Amino acid sequence: MSDAFDLAVIGGGTAGLVAAQTAAHLKRRVLLISEGPLGGECTWNGCVPSKAFIEAASVHHNAANADRFGIRVAEVRVDFPAVMERVHHVIDQIARYEDEAHLAATGIVVRRGRAAFVDARTLQVGDDRFSAARVVVCTGSRPAIPAIDGLGDVPHLTNETVFELRVQPRRLLVLGAGAVGLELAQAFVRLGTDVDVIDVATSFLPREDPDIAALMREILESEGIRLHLAAQPLRVARTGSDIELTVRDAGGERVLCGDQLLVAAGRTANVDGLGLDTVGVRVEEQGIAVDSHLRTSVSGIFAAGDVTGMLPFTHVAAYQGRLAAHNALERQQAASYRVIPWVIFTEPEIAHVGLTEPEARRAHGDAVRVATLPFTAVDRALITQRPRGLIKVITSGRPLLGHAGGGAILGAHIAGPGAGELIHEFVIGMQVRAFTGRLAQAVHAYPSMSVGVQQAVARLFDSGRATAGELREDLLSSGVSRGSTPPDPTPP
Repeated sequence: MSDAFDLAVIGGGTAGLVAAQTAAHLKRRVLLISEGPLGGECTWNGCVPSKAFIEAASVHHNAANADRFGIRVAEVRVDFPAVMERVHHVIDQIARYEDEAHLAATGIVVRRGRAAFVDARTLQVGDDRFSAARVVVCTGSRPAIPAIDGLGDVPHLTNETVFELRVQPRRLLVLGAGAVGLELAQAFVRLGTDVDVIDVATSFLPREDPDIAALMREILESEGIRLHLAAQPLRVARTGSDIELTVRDAGGERVLCGDQLLVAAGRTANVDGLGLDTVGVRVEEQGIAVDSHLRTSVSGIFAAGDVTGMLPFTHVAAYQGRLAAHNALERQQAASYRVIPWVIFTEPEIAHVGLTEPEARRAHGDAVRVATLPFTAVDRALITQRPRGLIKVITSGRPLLGHAGGGAILGAHIAGPGAGELIHEFVIGMQVRAFTGRLAQAVHAYPSMSVGVQQAVARLFDSGRATAGELREDLLSSGVSRGSTPPDPTPP
C-alpha cells in the first residue's frame, strides 16, 4: 500500500480538479484518480466543444443574414469538417492547462485508472492500493439512454460522440428539448441541417419562466426547428440510410425520419464499479445522496458535482468541489443554492436566477411585483440588429420595509443577446441581498446592453415608468427613456 494521503479525489472533471486544487492550496497531501481524460465532460464533450460549435453556427447565420447591415455576401458555404476541426482545436487549447504536469507542479499526485473502495479509507486502482483520511467522489455523469424499442440496435449520437462527426447530417432527429438538445438543434439548423426535436414533456422549457419559454419557442421555430412536444418515442429502426423514429402524440402514431439521431435525454450519475455498496454509501435514483455539507452516508466520504444528481452545471460542480474539499479537511460549511444562475446558450441566450413568476406568486402571493422590458426598448439591441428578447424582474417586499427601495429580488429572467452575461447583475444583487433599486440607481454605460437591466428594474418605480411624448411606441408600453431619472432606492 502506498503512503497515506490526506485527501483522495476520484474523478478528474471540474468538481474533482477543483477539490484537488483546493486541497493542494491548503498544503495537504492529495491524490487525484481519474479514469478518463483530465478536464472531464465539460472540456471534452460538453461546455467547450458545444459552445465552439454554436459559435461557428452563429458566424454562418450572421454572414447569411448580413444584408440586414447593408453588407452583400455573394456566397456563404459551410465547410463542416473544418468546423469540427476548429471545435477540437479549442478543446486542445483549454485542455493543455489541465494536464498532469500542471497538477504535479501544484503538489497533486495523479493516478490514472478506475478506483474502487476496498474500505472507507482504502482505494484500489489497478494493482495498487492507496489510503486516504478523507475521500471526495467526483465521477460525474454520462448521457442517459432512454428505454426505446430498437434504440440499442441503431447507431445514435450523444454529446460524447456528436463532435466526432465529419459529415454534416442532412436531417437530424433530436431526442430531448432541454439545454443540450436545443443548443445543438439550433446550431445544426443554422448550418443548414433539417432538424426535428422530440420531447415527452407537455410544455416547452418547463424550468423557465412561462413568458421566456413562450418567446423562445417562437424564436426557435421561426429559425426552422420543428418541435414535437408531448410526443412519446415508441421505437427506432434503421431502413437503408434512414433512421425512423415512431412517436405517439395527440394525433396518434407517426414516423419521423433522419439520417442521424442525437439522444439528449438527460444524464445518469457515474456510480457503477466504485464499490459504494461495499462501504455503505447510499445511492439514490439521481446519484450519490449527500447532506448540505456534501457528506455521504459514510463518515469521511464526500461527493461533489454531477454524481450527486443535484444541479448539473459546471459552475455548481466547481462550487461543490471546493466546498467538499474544505469540509473534508478543515471546516464545516453548508452549501447554499439560493443564488444559482442557469444559462442555455441558444441565440438569443436564456438565463435565469431565482424564482419564476408562478413560483414567486405561490410563495409570496400579492406581495410580488413584476417588471418586464423587451429588447426592442434597448438601444444597443437595435444598433446590433438583435432586438428579440425580454428582461423580466420579480420582486417582493421586505419584512418591515415592504417595497421601499424596490424590495428584494426574488428572480430575474432574460432571453436576449448576452443574457448569460447580463444575468450576473441580478446574481450579485441577490447574493448581497441588495435593494432592487440599487441596480436602477447604478450608472450604466450607454449604449451597452446592460442598460436594459437598469431600464427593466427602473420600471418598478414611478420615475422609471415616466416617458416623454416622442418616445418609440414600444417604449410607451414597456420601457423607459434613457434620460429618465433613476430612482433613489434608499429606504426611508
